[in-house]
Amino acid sequence: MSDAMVQLGMQWKIAFGSFAYTGYLPEDGVTWKKPRNIQEITDENDAIITKLISQPKDSFSLPLLIKDTGGDITPPVIGSTVTITDPDNSSQACMVEDATVEFSRGITKLTLELVNEPDITYS
Repeated sequence: MSDAMVQLGMQWKIAFGSFAYTGYLPEDGVTWKKPRNIQEITDENDAIITKLISQPKDSFSLPLLIKDTGGDITPPVIGSTVTITDPDNSSQACMVEDATVEFSRGITKLTLELVNEPDITYS
């Protein structure tokens, strides 16, 4: 019998999609958001008549286990660029907004907060 996960009954989205970050294994709690700024324009009666939506971006929160091969116990510097494969299997260069490494008797963990604004080229 295969070690792969098998679903019986109703089918559900499971696991992390195509998420990948070389040298690291995602833990539960990976989040992906698409925040936007919304400015509401009102008329003379204070009724909302227009919404301006701007500053699109992708935001990732990633709790990761550090693999012995390929992973690093030194967190990336805030403002640096890392490239991940998002759950939709798209490669995204992202800026590090926060990075923390947690050491313990168990597995060492890296927590990353990343952002990708489509109008900025990260290198």
